[in-house]
Amino acid sequence: MIMDLFNAEEYFKSLSQKNKLSVKEGFTFCTCSGLENLEEAISVFKKQKSFFIFDDTTEGQEFKGRGGGYYHQRLFTISLMRRYKIDDMKDRAEQLDICRKLFKQIVSRLLRDKENTTKLTFLKTDKILYREYGRYMFSGCTGLYFILECSEPENLCYNSEEWNE
Repeated sequence: MIMDLFNAEEYFKSLSQKNKLSVKEGFTFCTCSGLENLEEAISVFKKQKSFFIFDDTTEGQEFKGRGGGYYHQRLFTISLMRRYKIDDMKDRAEQLDICRKLFKQIVSRLLRDKENTTKLTFLKTDKILYREYGRYMFSGCTGLYFILECSEPENLCYNSEEWNE
C-alpha cells in the first residue's frame, strides 16, 4: 500500500487564505526553491507588502523507527515577511510583531488541526523551530521563518520486479 504524502504546500496556502490576520495584512502566498531565491516574492515585491512563503524544496531522510518500520522524513520551511520603511526601526519592530502574531496563530491552528484530522498525524508539533530575520536580511523586509518536520511511514520492501537481474 502506498500512502499519500501530506500536501504541505496546499495546507499552508489554505491557512494563509483562511487566517484573518493574514488576509487583513495582505499576506501574499508564494513558493520559492530555497529561501535564498524567493522567486515569486521578488516578482511581486513592489506591489505587495506581506509575504507568506512556502519553500517547495525539502531536506529529508529515510530512517528506521523504534517499532522497526521505516519512515520518510521531510522538513518544511515557511517564511513570513513584511516590508518596512528602511532605517525606521520602529516600523521594522511593528512589522516583525505582525509576523510573530501570525506565526503564533499558525501554530495554534496546527495544534488544533492535528487533534481533529488524520492528515497531520505525522507532523511533529512538540517542538517547532523558528528564527527571526536580521535587520538587513532582504532589503527593507523583516519577519521570521519556521521549520516543521513530518515523518510518515514508508514502504521500503524490496520488489524484484523493479530490477533487471
